[in-house]
Amino acid sequence: MAITLKQALKIGGLRKCDVVAGKQGLDCQLNYVTIMEVPDIVRWLKGKELLITSLYPIKDDQQAINNLVKELHAKGTSALAIKAHRFIEEIPQVILEEAEKYNFPIIEIPEEVSYLDILSPVMNVIFDEKVVIQEDLEQAYKLLDEIKLNKWTTQQFIETLTHLMKYDIRIDSFVPYFNMTTTSEYVLASLTDEEIRELEIIQRPTRLSRWNETLSVKQDCIIAPVMIEGRMFGAITSMNVEKEFLEVDLAILERATTMLSIEFMRKKASYELEQQYKSDFFRELLFSPIQHEDSMLEKGRMHGFDLNKKYYFLSLQFMESEKGITFIADLVSHLELICSKFDSNIIIGAMQNNIFLLYPSINKTRDRMDQDFHSIYKEMKRKVSGDLYIGVGSIATELNDIVRGYQQANQAVIIGRTLYDSKSIIFYQDLGFYRLLAEIKDTNEIKKFYNESLGSLIEYDKHHDLELVQTLQVYFKNNESISKTAKELYIHINTMKYRLQRIKVISNLHVKNAEDKLNLQIGLKIHNFIKKDYRFR
Repeated sequence: MAITLKQALKIGGLRKCDVVAGKQGLDCQLNYVTIMEVPDIVRWLKGKELLITSLYPIKDDQQAINNLVKELHAKGTSALAIKAHRFIEEIPQVILEEAEKYNFPIIEIPEEVSYLDILSPVMNVIFDEKVVIQEDLEQAYKLLDEIKLNKWTTQQFIETLTHLMKYDIRIDSFVPYFNMTTTSEYVLASLTDEEIRELEIIQRPTRLSRWNETLSVKQDCIIAPVMIEGRMFGAITSMNVEKEFLEVDLAILERATTMLSIEFMRKKASYELEQQYKSDFFRELLFSPIQHEDSMLEKGRMHGFDLNKKYYFLSLQFMESEKGITFIADLVSHLELICSKFDSNIIIGAMQNNIFLLYPSINKTRDRMDQDFHSIYKEMKRKVSGDLYIGVGSIATELNDIVRGYQQANQAVIIGRTLYDSKSIIFYQDLGFYRLLAEIKDTNEIKKFYNESLGSLIEYDKHHDLELVQTLQVYFKNNESISKTAKELYIHINTMKYRLQRIKVISNLHVKNAEDKLNLQIGLKIHNFIKKDYRFR
């Protein structure tokens, strides 16, 4: 059922408008609100609508102005709302006179009231009062198009869509630069990877069920993917959709997703520019001498950088066969979305096909940090096919500490992935003695000590099958237990004793002598270390 013009004058922007002629016709019914976009608008009207215009399409056609009210009245139009001041100085007198003759209401729109201030609130009330059927699609499209032409917020968009479809609406975002929003009080489970892949293939609104976490039930929905260049960046979900309105719902959602994809693209461009500035800042911070610390800190503040937050530097390195700008950019975008859920102060960047994070540690326990790091690892592992490692540097309280943290995080990955088969998150501070080896700049003394302690055993193993170096590694790992070592190596205990004797003879170092044992243990650590340290290649 329709509303009356008198009722409409109490809604939205119409409350600020004046009826300047035809006041006897305010009880007329109103089914639609539409905008005069073309000179021959009358032929397209259906009757019972409020027509909004600036008279621009006919401002230079006096005959059209003279006949406008007569033709609108004959067509069954309910009223005419005119916004002067832009293309005409005032409402033409002939329009006012004709309006009085036909009791046809003329409404004057003040300069500060936009078309959208009238169109959206009135149409929302009209759609609340009647069933949405196929003939209303054109009006729904006009309302969405009018929102698109004006400055609009996501909340305004979602509220309008809720009124049009008469169901709760939820917008999911899979990128960090567009927030999820909803008009529903219910919490829906996130779309699964499989559902997202299905929607990316279909690329059109489709019926799916989503789990309602609030009610613990499956809920019927229509989900419309927001697509950009063949990829899904978000989705509009209409909840509790009735089957008889499916075709209309699909049509409205298709128009809405097209509109929303443009907004996603606009925000995407802004986000990518911001990422470029952020990468430039960190490239300057990590690889250029710091000339003016205050200036560097000021640049960092633009990206949320604040040394008082005491950052840990994290380096994410993955053994992925396919790398590149798009691959890294997608990972950064996904990582920012994930991190925003538990700490929006994390700063994320990318350089040289690797991703890094500045993780603020202020007021966080080691358990909390471990939990966050494992969340990051778990989410990133879903996105890459190869092995993934996260190196964590020492805490930074000064700018130079950031550079040191970057180097330490990289070293933690390089060393840790060789030393610790079962670890994927490696703290530099947990490397123990290997930290000292990593800090030594002059490798000549390391090589010399290595040759003196293990060199003869390494050379012997090249030509014999006793595997003395491995035997020594397992021996010390088992706290010098001969029986445990023999068992682990699947050899007889006498063979084990023989090997220890050969180690003493060949290296001239005895495992029972404290000084000799220390030299052998350090030699073994250097042996493990040099496998991956590029300085020994």
